[in-house]
Amino acid sequence: MFTLTRRESSPIPLDVTGILPETAAKLSALEVAKLPVLFGNRTVELGEMFDAKAGSRFDLQFAGDTKNVQNIGKGMSAGVIFCDSTVGRHAGAQMSGGQLILDSGAGDWLGAEMRGGSIEARDTVGDCVGAAYRGSRRGMTGGSIVVHGRAGHELGLLMRRGTIVVHGDTGEFAAASMIAGTIAVCGELGARAGAGMKRGTILALGGVAEISVGMRYSCDFSPSFLPLLGKSLNLPVPGCVQCFRGDVLTGGKGELLVG
Repeated sequence: MFTLTRRESSPIPLDVTGILPETAAKLSALEVAKLPVLFGNRTVELGEMFDAKAGSRFDLQFAGDTKNVQNIGKGMSAGVIFCDSTVGRHAGAQMSGGQLILDSGAGDWLGAEMRGGSIEARDTVGDCVGAAYRGSRRGMTGGSIVVHGRAGHELGLLMRRGTIVVHGDTGEFAAASMIAGTIAVCGELGARAGAGMKRGTILALGGVAEISVGMRYSCDFSPSFLPLLGKSLNLPVPGCVQCFRGDVLTGGKGELLVG
């Protein structure tokens, strides 16, 4: 519907909260250009920062240098947003529906506390993907996130539902304090994964840097759901995995499956 091309690069953060498909659906390009955004500590019109043109095959398409553009797709409930290059923090945070496609990577807090919809990042992303914000008790509660590169620390912190797939490595404390949900990692799973987790599943397909002290070996087995999970996530899965249970230090019943 609209292509928003950044006019010039700037180290100053640009907050585009509220620039969503559902907001722009009934507006003209001129009206979209007049929507308010936050540039540093002052409010400006979107048109001062972006050239807004109708004609994209997506509901919204962000182009140009967007590495310091924050909150792209935050709170979106419908439609498709496509970003040509790396985006800043909080992309797709608290979204409840729709689709966010990042043709490159993203900063920290990608999909933080999201409730539904889907996110695809085609490169490396920062820390706290699908995580809870500081002081919050719940992280991601629905939807799916697929990262084709590496993900940082605290992936899925306090995650309650939903699915996260990382095709590269992860940092430390993936699935920390996880309550439920599924995380699949094709690269190396970082140290201290599953620390404090209560329930949920971590599928480590590319090895584990370190088994957390609270995870206890249970058995080698071939769960019947694994081929179905692999098919639904489009991942090659082994026939047999090692199962670790925990975090026993917090009475948790989560599972770490190492293939």
